[in-house]
Amino acid sequence: MRKLIWTCSAVVLVVGVAACGGGGKVTNSASGEGAGSTKQYAELRWGTESFPGPLNIDNNLWGQAFQLSALAIQSLVEFEPNGHVEPSLASSIEHPNQTTYVYHLRSGVKFSDGKPLTVEDVLFSLQRNITGKESQTKTFWADVASISGRGNSTVVIKLKRPSPFWESILAFSGQIIEKAQAEEVGEKALGTAGHLPIGTGPWKFDSYKPEVSVQLSRNPYWTGPKQPANKITISLFKEESAIALALRSGAIDGTFQILSLKPFANIPGTRLITAPGANEIYAGMNTTTPPFNDVHVRRAIAYATDVKGMVNNLFPGAGNEDVTMAPPSVLASLGSESEVNDMVSALPHYEFNLAAAKRELEKSAYPHGFATKVQAVAGEESPIIAAQILSHDLGKIGIKASVDEVPLDAYSGLYGNKVTIWPNEFLAEYPDPEALMSCLLPPSQIGTASAGCNIANYNSPKVNKLETQESETTDQSKRLQLMKELLQTVGTEMPYRPLYTHDAFVQLSNKYVFPGFSNWTLYSRPWALDVKLAK
Repeated sequence: MRKLIWTCSAVVLVVGVAACGGGGKVTNSASGEGAGSTKQYAELRWGTESFPGPLNIDNNLWGQAFQLSALAIQSLVEFEPNGHVEPSLASSIEHPNQTTYVYHLRSGVKFSDGKPLTVEDVLFSLQRNITGKESQTKTFWADVASISGRGNSTVVIKLKRPSPFWESILAFSGQIIEKAQAEEVGEKALGTAGHLPIGTGPWKFDSYKPEVSVQLSRNPYWTGPKQPANKITISLFKEESAIALALRSGAIDGTFQILSLKPFANIPGTRLITAPGANEIYAGMNTTTPPFNDVHVRRAIAYATDVKGMVNNLFPGAGNEDVTMAPPSVLASLGSESEVNDMVSALPHYEFNLAAAKRELEKSAYPHGFATKVQAVAGEESPIIAAQILSHDLGKIGIKASVDEVPLDAYSGLYGNKVTIWPNEFLAEYPDPEALMSCLLPPSQIGTASAGCNIANYNSPKVNKLETQESETTDQSKRLQLMKELLQTVGTEMPYRPLYTHDAFVQLSNKYVFPGFSNWTLYSRPWALDVKLAK
């Protein structure tokens, strides 16, 4: 899944990819892309997988919703390609003390319908994260004490306590929409077909046909860098293989939606571009129901998981087995390369070892095995292949685990107590491990899709305390030690079996260049401004 529990990648341990592209041309870093032409062109045709829910990221944390919204809707701040946060709708930022942020709005900004951006629009938009009944971003805004206006062009945000990653949270979840239109439409309808939000970005939404397409055209009131494409058509596909076929036929020009490299290898006239990624793939296990409430069962499954086989099958040269709950790129914010590597090396590591798996199972209440399911979202090749590999190896230790491909429209129904073993992909929204910890571990994230993403139903008092402590200190050396203890505990209790990380990818027609491609610029800023004609 592309649910943004980043918010989904490699400063410390990343491996560059050398995958096959059309015509033998291979690009293993976005830094190798040329600047491209300044000429404008008629249409950019993109492809991505269909996603449930509205084009309204407050109420829909799917990555596709973020990627599309970023083209039309801006935040006060945005990520640069290196992960740093810079002003966007804010012209400048003051930080008078550890808990106060003052944002001065850029003058002359207009929404795509010509109405001027006001402080009231900003206050309304930001408050939705906290007070919205359907808000899925509420957990990220828990440290906000108040949001207020000062005059006609200033917004003040006060936090309950210092936060080392507040502006990153604002960058990915602080989208500003037009208050009048949103209030007229109503929260439940906002983002649905015919009720698309109005923003200040370089393009504006024209139409949304679920499972078919999203159409955008130039915002005539945009005053930023010139939009390369007059319009953008985002085609929505049910399966990744269909995206690859559309690229092969020339029906689309590019895609980010790559869960396995195989379907995209050797597509004539295209190439694969990579950048350090923030994706983490886990196998979550329901810790509250038998047999997964037995820690020895969970450890047995951890030992019986052939992660290297998964990586070699899906991302040869572009993925890495990971023993942690977070990709190297987000751990890098806590310390130097050697400090982070020392921490990682001290964590529990479950090498693929069927003998060790059998020994753990013998310690459990199920020494002779049991029957269960390994769940995966139907049509998503990477999780399905991971589930198939895991199913095969679990059979060798007496666990009969059939693969259950869950239709997309039934996906959210797995939350709560319907999860068994679920290989799933999550993405860190910002370059800090708390982006993942705050969603996957706290008990507040147990329950339903709207409540959060603790799919393991994990509730450890020790981990809860550590997660709170590390998120409240701005001393990175202290955070590193707290994170080490947290990850050691989680690694021992094994609610999630970390599987692998992989690079961020874009498969792009050779007619274009994408010099700004970065994991951190796909979700909070208008990435299509960087998709330019090659010449």
